[in-house]
Amino acid sequence: MRIFLVGLLACALPVMSWASPPIEVTILCDAGYPPYSYAEGDQARGLYHDILRAAFARMPEYRVHIRPVPWARGLAELAKGRAFALYPPYFRPGERPWMDYSRPILQEKLVVFMRAELARTLPDERFPHAYGGLRIGQNRGFINIVDQNYQLMLARGELHQLYVKDNRTSLAMLYRGRLDAYINDRRSVLWELERMQRDGVFRGSSLDWVVEGPWLSGEEGHLGYTRVNAAAYPYKKDFMKRLDAILADLEREGSIVRLAKRYDLMNPLVSQTEGI
Repeated sequence: MRIFLVGLLACALPVMSWASPPIEVTILCDAGYPPYSYAEGDQARGLYHDILRAAFARMPEYRVHIRPVPWARGLAELAKGRAFALYPPYFRPGERPWMDYSRPILQEKLVVFMRAELARTLPDERFPHAYGGLRIGQNRGFINIVDQNYQLMLARGELHQLYVKDNRTSLAMLYRGRLDAYINDRRSVLWELERMQRDGVFRGSSLDWVVEGPWLSGEEGHLGYTRVNAAAYPYKKDFMKRLDAILADLEREGSIVRLAKRYDLMNPLVSQTEGI
């Protein structure tokens, strides 16, 4: 028996010495998009983080580090090829020709939020025609209003679009009347409204000052990869293939839906309308 064990060890040692260590990979993430992607100190948190960590756990060939950065900086790093990947961009190949995309990770729902007193005065028109002359907030670095009528009204100066740092800043501006409407993902806005209410930002305990308006579109978040400086990332093709297959498995197993339910924190606000 002793000789047999020694023989097994002798066979195992060469295999262990030949085994390659995991490839070290750094991925950037948005530091200011809760609950999807945000930072606590220097640690990445959020729903996309949970989904991708579940996927990376099935990729032992890679040791993945996730680093939160401001969204605009992350995009710039990818555009210059100084970073390998970033989450969670929407699919915008025309505006970001320097980016490749994973399969969709999760669908988000873009919604208009308005001050309640203003919502009651809107004409009986659909988005965006009812919003002429209004100040509409969007987060800096996000290109998410693809409606052609919206873009035409914007080009004509019939809408006033303001880019703001993040959800919290935008919602504070909406509350104080410095914005008339704010467009972003529904789950993200509800999450931040609850946090701000808990922190005492709003007077009283009610959120009756804000109304959930029309649903504009469903956008899907991805892991975006740089197309620049390819020599620095020789593992890119293999990484993309493996991750896409695992994301498909997680979706089929229902794991993504279960993870997402953890972030549904709040009952819906008063709804102004359904759909566009």
